[in-house]
Amino acid sequence: MFIGHFAAGLATKKINASLSLALMFIAVQFLDILWPVLVLLGIETVGIEEGITKLTPLDFTFYPYSHSLLMAIVWGLLFGLVYYIVTKKRQNALILGALVVSHWFLDLVVHRPDLPLSPFSNYKVGLGLWNYPFAEILIEFALFFAGTYFYFTSKKPKKKIAFWSLIGFLLIVQLLNFYGPLPPDANSIAWGANLIWVFILWAWWVEREKPANTSASR
Repeated sequence: MFIGHFAAGLATKKINASLSLALMFIAVQFLDILWPVLVLLGIETVGIEEGITKLTPLDFTFYPYSHSLLMAIVWGLLFGLVYYIVTKKRQNALILGALVVSHWFLDLVVHRPDLPLSPFSNYKVGLGLWNYPFAEILIEFALFFAGTYFYFTSKKPKKKIAFWSLIGFLLIVQLLNFYGPLPPDANSIAWGANLIWVFILWAWWVEREKPANTSASR
């Protein structure tokens, strides 16, 4: 799941227009922001096994600290708590915490049984939609287009070229994830995963307001 996570952030604008898209992108992808760091530090591991699923060769061999259900809940609580401490906005904090946890449940749909329930258990789950390419692509793209629609009709972004180019680039990266060349090794996968920050900064730019021109009042 890739654009499906971003879809959750886009659609949430319909529920709460005060939250920035960049912050919601951080929340929905928080587990995948942690994961490459832990891989590069040697704490979690990933491999490449062609054919392990029909849509992705990635073998997520060990990632209980970033992608177990228990830790997803912990990270969601911490994310929401930090936001609440800084802003004192309870509703926004609850939404952001829920977006963090949503990542695990969306992954549950597409992953093979490799998602741990906690770091203290070997039991793993996954519904395996990656082995049904037509259904996976249909569902994930439908979620993304729905999220895009909800965002666009709610926010009506002024920077339309920036917004639609962001949407287009996300779609291109999704297709490359499915049909692009295989990464050479685990470190390449982890470094490539940091591309998420490009989309976060892009989302910030889409919503960034131009500073008011005060020269006329002087």
